[in-house]
Amino acid sequence: MNKTFKQYLTESSQTYSYKIKVAGGCDAECIKQMEEKLGRYDIIKMTEPKTTPVMEDPLDFPGVKNMEVCMFEVELNYPASADELYQMLEQCTQKPKSQIKVVTKHFADSWENNEGSEPEEGPLLEKDYPAETKEQKEAKEKHAKPEDHIENAGDAKFEVAGGSTPKAETTNDLPQGDKSPVGSTENKKPEVKSAAR
Repeated sequence: MNKTFKQYLTESSQTYSYKIKVAGGCDAECIKQMEEKLGRYDIIKMTEPKTTPVMEDPLDFPGVKNMEVCMFEVELNYPASADELYQMLEQCTQKPKSQIKVVTKHFADSWENNEGSEPEEGPLLEKDYPAETKEQKEAKEKHAKPEDHIENAGDAKFEVAGGSTPKAETTNDLPQGDKSPVGSTENKKPEVKSAAR
């Protein structure tokens, strides 16, 4: 079955959803202004704002103390940048950017879904060795030979074909003089010849 251009367009249509939080709350007049300003992005819906009780340290607002948080969602037909939404909210609410939070709904939902999940495993280097298994103990006992664990094995003397080699001489073995290497002898000065003929 062949699809018309209109059907393709309808199927590919995408909407843009945002979650908005305002510390310190927002009144009905502010919400109304926001709805009007979002009209240029062809607003589909705007949820009724929910307000939390006053919290000592509201989540998502570091440095903000003892405020309620107003939350609502917005769905648009055209994308709006976070900066544009922040500017609109600052004008409507008369609050600084530090008291406003705008995130895409997809990001907010994925964050909430992962909250409380098991933390990722730490690096292997920070973990202790696993306990020795029964099989490992048995293999160690079975294959351990007393000659494998000779104490002071580094001091052992071995016979080498051709006999032992003489000890190598180092600079420490060379005869040492009694003169200082610096200033004990006078350097020979070159004879200067005249350039005149």
